[in-house]
Amino acid sequence: MAEGKLLGMDVPYVPNRFTVRLADEDLANLGEVRDEVAEQIGRHLAEYAREQGWAYGDAVLVTLEGGGRVGRMAVERGLDEDAPGARLLLVAGQAGPQSFEIGERAVIGRDAGCEIVLAEPAVSRRHAEIEWTYRGYVLRDLGSRNGTFLNSDEVSEALLADGDLIEVGLVQLRFRRHGS
Repeated sequence: MAEGKLLGMDVPYVPNRFTVRLADEDLANLGEVRDEVAEQIGRHLAEYAREQGWAYGDAVLVTLEGGGRVGRMAVERGLDEDAPGARLLLVAGQAGPQSFEIGERAVIGRDAGCEIVLAEPAVSRRHAEIEWTYRGYVLRDLGSRNGTFLNSDEVSEALLADGDLIEVGLVQLRFRRHGS
């Protein structure tokens, strides 16, 4: 993980996808615990990255495969650059239940060119954005006149967690990661 570290603008990014190549015989000896061993290695790497203050995307994934040399282990590493996907659920401030999908980036505002259009006078034309980074989804205020709030605190930029409440103007939106 450390050998593949890339320097980012605020924190180093490290690989989060690993393929561990073992000899076919060694892989067969793992038997039914193969997937559990891979998951444990992934959890350990994620914890290590958190302790170091490194960003690693959505999760660390380790796969164990055969085809390697006897008595040797080869590790291939890479970065998963795809956004895992999320959605915003309308909680208050607009008519009817609505859900908005978020991929790599979504701008929230009144302007028809925004990915998430909110017809609310207190929402700026381009109010805020949500963008996928290696740290996770980040909420940024885009110079709105009424501010952007996360869990009742005004923010200019903040990392989002599943279940966070975002307020723009008089509209409240609940942030949900896919799979939650």
